[in-house]
Amino acid sequence: MNTSVGNRRWGIAVLLILDYFVMFIARTSMSMSGPALMAEYGWTATEFGWVSTAFFIGYAVTMLPAGALADRFGGGVILVTGTLWWAIFTFLTPFGTTLGLMMLVRILMGIGQGLLVPANFSLLANWVPKSESGKATGLLQIGCPAGIATSMMLAAWIIQMWGWRTVFYSFSLLGPLWCLLWWRLGKNKPELDPKISPAELAYIKAGQVVKGNQSQGSASSTTLSKKDIFSTPSVWGCAMCYFCTNYLFFLFMTWLPTYFAMGRGIDLKQSAIYSMLPYLVAILAYPLGGLVADAAAKRFGENKGRKLCPIFGLLLAGTFLILGTRATSLGTAAALISASNFFLCLTMASHFSISMVFSQKNTGIIVGLNGLFGTTAGILSPVCSGLIIDLSGKYEYALYLGATVAIIGAAFMLLTHIRPIEKRQPLHSASVSVNT
Repeated sequence: MNTSVGNRRWGIAVLLILDYFVMFIARTSMSMSGPALMAEYGWTATEFGWVSTAFFIGYAVTMLPAGALADRFGGGVILVTGTLWWAIFTFLTPFGTTLGLMMLVRILMGIGQGLLVPANFSLLANWVPKSESGKATGLLQIGCPAGIATSMMLAAWIIQMWGWRTVFYSFSLLGPLWCLLWWRLGKNKPELDPKISPAELAYIKAGQVVKGNQSQGSASSTTLSKKDIFSTPSVWGCAMCYFCTNYLFFLFMTWLPTYFAMGRGIDLKQSAIYSMLPYLVAILAYPLGGLVADAAAKRFGENKGRKLCPIFGLLLAGTFLILGTRATSLGTAAALISASNFFLCLTMASHFSISMVFSQKNTGIIVGLNGLFGTTAGILSPVCSGLIIDLSGKYEYALYLGATVAIIGAAFMLLTHIRPIEKRQPLHSASVSVNT
């Protein structure tokens, strides 16, 4: 991490970490409120699965357009719009007094949060050189496990003191507070920031050029069309791998507190502690995954290096989850599930830095495509898990499926090739070139 030229880019990264942090605090509030909602409204596991899934329906709607808009107009306005939107519908969540109303409110909240991930990474791509893309994406995502762990502890305490509705009222205030921070301190691009030094600006811009590709029609030197992006098989291979990664990620996020509380038979306070442990280890996994991705890319090349963490991370995540689910001791189960989530989260920086390798200028739309696939997994994971639990009466079977999907994801990544997307030449241009 070169800070000798200045560190303004890392100040922007901190703001984006905070955005992730408050977003996941608000998102996880439903997971922690699950047992209370199921008890108050008499919902089955399948019905609560539909409430959790409703969020991801809205989340999926805005993923691709958010990435395209952020690439074109800048991520800042998209971030502020999405943050204020989800804050409003977080506040309104307790008014969802029927299953249908609750699903509607959760869909609308998901629409707001769906804007944030592509916008965050599109904006980050403007601020870091490629050599620091893994570190930067890993650091940004620290906000995810930190927000989830914080939410689990705070929400458990608030529910016991004042009831589940207060969780949503209080967490909704975090969104506007972050918007005030961004308004005072954030900028879309380094060249728009009066606080950045000329040396740091030059360092960032020089590091965003792919050496040896300036004359090859690469993503760094040529504007790509959507056809160029979407006709690249590796883009779809990475999206499928991200689907598998997110299936397990959202299974943990939506069902882990309920699994410990109802599947392992402990109270809400204990459930919060055990559910928090996988996310405490993930706080280390995200930046470590970024460091490994950058170091491996430098040593083995972008293709092999960027794929290292997703392949081995998903294999180990699936293996440790199976072992954890079969453990008879609660402590052993929590330790093994924590190890599973550690290796799962170790993959995340690679997923997002790969988008920057494909095309620095089009990171938002590529992340948006990944997000669409990942959100589809978020839609399927909670409700499939609920159905499996209701039909079998066993939480373990839902976790076994999540482990299997993660292992399949490693196979998708193995088959992809990571390199900058090249602009497709029109057929008539190619004919002219051959004739001349």
